[in-house]
Order: sequence, then structure tokens, then C-alpha cells
Amino acid sequence: MIKRTFQNKLFLLGFITISGLLLASILYFIAFHDRIPTASLLFDNNGRPIPAPYSGILYPPLGTDNFGRNIAIVMFIGAKYTIFAAIVITLIRVVPSILFGFLIHFYLGRFKKPIKYIADSINYFPVTLFAFLILNWISFEGILMQESTYSLWELIGIYILVLSVFFIPFNSVLIANEVKLISKMEFIECSLTLGANTWHIITRHIKTFLVPKLYLIFIKEFMQSLILMAHLGVLNVFIGGITFREDLFGSSRPVSPSSEWAGTLGMWWSFLWTSYPWISLIPIILLTILILAAKCILEGLQQVLFIEERVTIVEDENKNITYENLSRFELIKNNHHS
Repeated sequence: MIKRTFQNKLFLLGFITISGLLLASILYFIAFHDRIPTASLLFDNNGRPIPAPYSGILYPPLGTDNFGRNIAIVMFIGAKYTIFAAIVITLIRVVPSILFGFLIHFYLGRFKKPIKYIADSINYFPVTLFAFLILNWISFEGILMQESTYSLWELIGIYILVLSVFFIPFNSVLIANEVKLISKMEFIECSLTLGANTWHIITRHIKTFLVPKLYLIFIKEFMQSLILMAHLGVLNVFIGGITFREDLFGSSRPVSPSSEWAGTLGMWWSFLWTSYPWISLIPIILLTILILAAKCILEGLQQVLFIEERVTIVEDENKNITYENLSRFELIKNNHHS
């Protein structure tokens, strides 16, 4: 399956795009310690200072921001933080949901409807607003008090948890439903009839069909995490909180400590209504490319998994035909050894 997956052109395109950006950003950190080149103040022919930002013509390839920082390097550095944050958020959304999904299906069947109602009600609540209310209050508390009660890593942890925990109930119900559909397959019912226990059913049968579904859920959650991060960035909620820095003319401006793409989008959002709209478009385009790359991975996986699922069903049906031709003693013996 792995070989067939990497032979899929859509999957390969998305995988190379995301992994390439991540690897290049990490290598830049190792080689240059995330140093950002800053342009010195430029002057016109009359000796008057030209305020930053500077265009890509004056400071190639993408120009500078209002601090005179090289935009290309800023985005290069922020790539790893953007991708890592989205991956960690997705892991926290999905991994606990797997455990809770199995618990709901096998042991909490009578509570499944109430849990589903709760999950649906949470899903309809505007998550961006909920995250904004919590994170904005925590982020600006330190600014108003001139000293935050939280460290940088604590702010990052709170940001990730708020964007993650909210989705666990919904994903748990989703996985429980997937497990329920898989459990209705004939070969699993045959295995139960032959005396297989719950652990055997999960590890030998359900796992085969559920793992591919989890890959798809993971990629979808990854894309949703990026979109939510972008929304919060526009609302000036950044990973690691918000700090202020003086530009080349001494004016205080909001800054994302990590330069992650959602944060830079929020920092540069106001440039859309100035003579420098291209600055705002840069993080928008890069986030779009990242989401499209994840979409390519998703489409490629769906194509490969569709083929694999058909092959698996045929193999399991052949096993059932073989079982039906065995004696009762041989059935028990085969089930015991499997």
C-alpha cells in the first residue's frame, strides 16, 4: 500500500510540497538560527527617508515588511511553526478520539445518543468565536498588565489545547460510527460467532478498515486546523501570544513571536487597504498552497484506499469461504491460532 500511495501523483505532489517546506525551514534554523535580514533605511534622490515597507524591486525577492524585515525569510522561518502547530493540533484532536470512539461503541452504547447530541451542539457553535474569546483575553491580559502571567511555551500550549479539545467529542462520535459500520461486516460477525474476543476483533479486523479512515480524518482535521489558525490570525490571535515591536520610525506594531503564517497574516492584514496590498497576499497565498497540498494528499489517499479496500474485502470473503468448508473442530482450532 505504501508503494502504491507514493506512486499516486496527487499524493506525491502534496507530500513533497508540505515536507519540502518543513524540511527547508528546519535546515534554515540549523544553519542560520532563524536570523532575519533587515533592510536599512532607504533615502530618495532628495535625501528624504523612504518609509518601510519596501517593494520586491527595492529589496528582492518579496520586499520587506514595515519593520524592514525580509519577507521571504520571515515566511521561510514561519513555515515550520505553521506546519508543526497544525500537526500537533490535529494529533490532539484525533488520537484521544480513537480511544473514546472505541469506548463509546463497545462500552457506552446506551450513552451514545446523548454524547452525539452534545457533540453536534458543540459542532454548530462558532469555534472561531469561542477560541477568540479565550485566547484574546489571555493574550492581551499580559499586554495590559505590562507583564504576562504565562510564558511563551505556556501560551503556545493554551493555544493548541483550545484549538484541539473542542473537536474531540465530535471526532469520537465520528470514529464510533465508523467502528459500528465496520462491525456489521459479515466476516466480523463470523469471527464473533467463533468466539473471538473484543481485542481480537479490534486488532485483527476493525484495525484493517479503520486505519485508512483515520488517515483521511487526520488530513481533513489538518486542513481545518490551518483554516481556523488563519481566522484567528486575522483577529490578531497569534501562536505564543502577541508582542509589540517598534518599526523603523519608532511606531509600536503587533508582532507574532514565531512568525507563523497565520500570525503574519494578522500582522499584515491592514496592508490590504494601503498601497502595499501584496504584503497581505503573501501569507494568504502560502496558506492556500499548504491547504491545497493537504487536499492533494487527501485525494490521493482516497484513490489508493478505494483500491485497497476492494482488495481487502475480496481477501476476507475468500477467508470466509474457506472457513465454511472446514469442520467445527478445525474452525475452533483456526480461530484460536489467529
